[in-house]
Amino acid sequence: MKRIVFLIIASLLVLGLVLPGCADNGEEPEEVIYTFEDGKVIIGICADSGHTTGDFNLYGILLAEAVINGGGGISIGGVAHNLTHVIIDTDEGTDETGVTGAAALQAAITADNFDILMGSFRTEAVEYYREVAMTNKKVFFDAGAATEMLQHAVVTNYDKYKYWLKTTPYNEHFLAMSVLKLVNSVALVERTALGLSANATLRAVIISENLKWARDEQAPAIAAGLPALNIALSATYYVSSLTAGDTIAALADIDGQGYNPHIIIPLYSGYMGIAYDTALAGYAGADILCPMSVGINVMEQFKSPWTSLNASSPGPYCAYHCLLDTWAEGLNQTAKTYAFLTAFMGMIGDYPLYTAATYDACNILKACLESVGYLDAGVGKVKADDLIGWYENPLNAQPTTTGSAMLYPPWDGTTTYYGDPALNKAQKESIYGTSWTYHTYEWLMPPNTSHDLAYGVGLMTGLGAQWQWDAGASLWKKVGIWPRVGCGTTDQYGDWDFAYPGTQNTVIPAYVTGHSF
Repeated sequence: MKRIVFLIIASLLVLGLVLPGCADNGEEPEEVIYTFEDGKVIIGICADSGHTTGDFNLYGILLAEAVINGGGGISIGGVAHNLTHVIIDTDEGTDETGVTGAAALQAAITADNFDILMGSFRTEAVEYYREVAMTNKKVFFDAGAATEMLQHAVVTNYDKYKYWLKTTPYNEHFLAMSVLKLVNSVALVERTALGLSANATLRAVIISENLKWARDEQAPAIAAGLPALNIALSATYYVSSLTAGDTIAALADIDGQGYNPHIIIPLYSGYMGIAYDTALAGYAGADILCPMSVGINVMEQFKSPWTSLNASSPGPYCAYHCLLDTWAEGLNQTAKTYAFLTAFMGMIGDYPLYTAATYDACNILKACLESVGYLDAGVGKVKADDLIGWYENPLNAQPTTTGSAMLYPPWDGTTTYYGDPALNKAQKESIYGTSWTYHTYEWLMPPNTSHDLAYGVGLMTGLGAQWQWDAGASLWKKVGIWPRVGCGTTDQYGDWDFAYPGTQNTVIPAYVTGHSF
């Protein structure tokens, strides 16, 4: 059956790719205009319904609808429009081919009148089903898939992929940079807690999902960056994203090989992150596997099931994990963070996952439509090129709950370094100013790729969070521990020796300090 669906969708995609260009007679292509009928701005949510990442895509939009519509809606040409949504179940948590997502997206576009999409999750699926959106010239705000290759299509074929924009997260190259910065900050504190010298060599192991976002760029980049931090990598394991067996076996092998790591660096985007936590908790009482866990584990970003593994203090050997995250309790990256986090946790009783940044995407969209939208015979409209151009202009960067949302601009078609495209001097300075000398090789695409999120201090940094026990409240809380003063250096993306308001000290628990490494 999937084979038949695949052939049908492939045929639709081919037709979609050929027909718009069949009249190659020198005529100007027809202008793409999005129409908002009945006073509604409809968002199509491409998400894996029932999967945590997809559910949080929806939660972000639901909160945005409540705030925006409650505040008078989106004013297009002076007329209020309400924000609403259509759910498109892409099922990418189980069908990583994207065939299911492509069929669902084409059916939704055919049945419903909408032009703006948000969502996505698994790169392997997204790269297939997003072709439906691009062929139909629908603007798509990526709010889940990190992989730079998705954005790189904007560089290689701008006319087709200019509709592909980014909301969250920044790409895997920047994720790796941030993981290394977080690992370094934890390692500095861990050395002190263990009574080691400041430059003592620590041991680490990487456990990575065997998926593009982690396998192809991120795990190798982290491995390459560890020696500069005085951290020796003992091994890298690539594990299944769908079954727990690989994760359990990897931890057993780390134990059996006697690597005795000070740090394990997980790279999990899906439910196997829970399997990692559960399996690591099973080593409680052993004197072999007592690491700090510092990396990416998306399922650790929210309370349940994390707190079920750590019901009390000090918790088993999966407590006090450190993770790259988006929001944390009591941490205020911007003036908008507190109100968002309070409202979100009040709405669902949990921390938001990173995919809830659809909330920010909706608010940025509101600012865009109120700037370049217009009325035609009383109907709200916007030209697709005006919408895209507004997003591409650094002067229109909007403050969000996590920083300032700015996209890297389109490649100028000429600036290269040994054949690889790069930002030109003016483009770099429009984002990062003139604080340091421009060198083409520092601004290659990747990682500074068109329509990807601009990374750096004052823009998007991400944050390092840690689960810590709050004795007064008798519960575990997720607090911010990085960026922090004393653990940062200056690079081309800014001076990282700073802390957001509300940043807490990193805790190295007793099961680590009492262990013989």
